[in-house]
Amino acid sequence: MLTGSITIDFLTKLLHMKNLLFAFCSILTWSTLNAQVPTAMPPDANEFYNQSFPLLRPPLKNIVLRTAKAMKNRQANSDSLFKALHNNAALRSMSNNDIQGIIVLIMVQASKDADADLKNMVMGISHQNEEARAKARPASQKNTADKDEQQEIQNLKLQVIIDRKSKMAEEISYVMKRISGSQQMIIKNLK
Repeated sequence: MLTGSITIDFLTKLLHMKNLLFAFCSILTWSTLNAQVPTAMPPDANEFYNQSFPLLRPPLKNIVLRTAKAMKNRQANSDSLFKALHNNAALRSMSNNDIQGIIVLIMVQASKDADADLKNMVMGISHQNEEARAKARPASQKNTADKDEQQEIQNLKLQVIIDRKSKMAEEISYVMKRISGSQQMIIKNLK
């Protein structure tokens, strides 16, 4: 039996938020565990990143971090990124393969940043759920409409990040094919 301070509407919304969080976590878990997902981050790209990023010269590291941050709200496109980097005065003396290696580093870093954004959003949703449970008071229709709108906005943001990560993984795979066989030379050149 429900107490007077908790309404069916509120419980329904709370259940909806829990289901949303469960569904999102399920999607992330499934895509991580399913090795056949074509848009998963290529393992060789992570390995390349882990080997080369700590060794980068500081100016190159700054370019990688700054460019990855600038990609936050953009779709990944290795060709346009190549043109932009090729025209960068600090990188003009580099070979095309070295620039391709920097592109991989930028995109992997951008993907890691997107992972952090996803984690923060899920933690925020979880925190909101906890607050809602702690308050456990009836919600007015206006509050319910506001919460529905906020949920929809959060869902859209989550979907945009997931789509962006998927596209980025495809682009990274494409660039990794271009530099296959020359990765160790690229790492040496970027030190």
